[in-house]
Amino acid sequence: MKRACMLLFPALMILAVVVGCNDDESKPIFTRVRVTPQCGVVPMDVEGYAILSGGNETGDPMGANNNLEIKWTFEEGETGNTSIAYHTFYKKGIYPIRVVGTDPDGNTTSAFFEVTVLPDSLVMTAGSDFPDGNVTTADTVRFNIDLNSCDIDYPAVLGDSVKVQFLWEMGDLDDTVYTVPAPEFRFRTAGVYDVEVSVFYPAWAVHRKQTLTFNVTDPPPP
Repeated sequence: MKRACMLLFPALMILAVVVGCNDDESKPIFTRVRVTPQCGVVPMDVEGYAILSGGNETGDPMGANNNLEIKWTFEEGETGNTSIAYHTFYKKGIYPIRVVGTDPDGNTTSAFFEVTVLPDSLVMTAGSDFPDGNVTTADTVRFNIDLNSCDIDYPAVLGDSVKVQFLWEMGDLDDTVYTVPAPEFRFRTAGVYDVEVSVFYPAWAVHRKQTLTFNVTDPPPP
């Protein structure tokens, strides 16, 4: 009896290994999967590419055709059912993309991606700490700017400021200009001033410009 138990133990070990291997191999896997590009400008054409293997590839003991299925899901439930799928995004936003692989036994694997669709190659919004544009000659105006593109997120990423060139023109009698992202300035004389900010983005070879208007008055007497 003891000998029988000793013979049975290795057999059980081998069976456990085989079962474990079969469990691992029963699930399909993506050997290659990608979505390109993952950031762009509307309208944005996206290509999904996926290669699936493993699991029960044929469902046929004689080794017939590969029956693995691939399904892509884009915005608003639109789908694709091939290894290469295409989709066009027409509105700005951040969109999820899911691809699911399934074998004939119902085993699945999945991958997720996120694409960013921008309304422009460089989105710029300039402002100041006087959003209504009403200041006095005693006020120091602190300017600010937000920049967004596929590789710029300023000021969230301060280092991104080196990717563009700034030009602030204060419109005053001294023709004051600044080439920094967020200058500070005090208008010396009452009047109406148009401050123009220009940004050049070398990566896309584009310029963006915005005008901020200020109504400057003298401060009230003490």
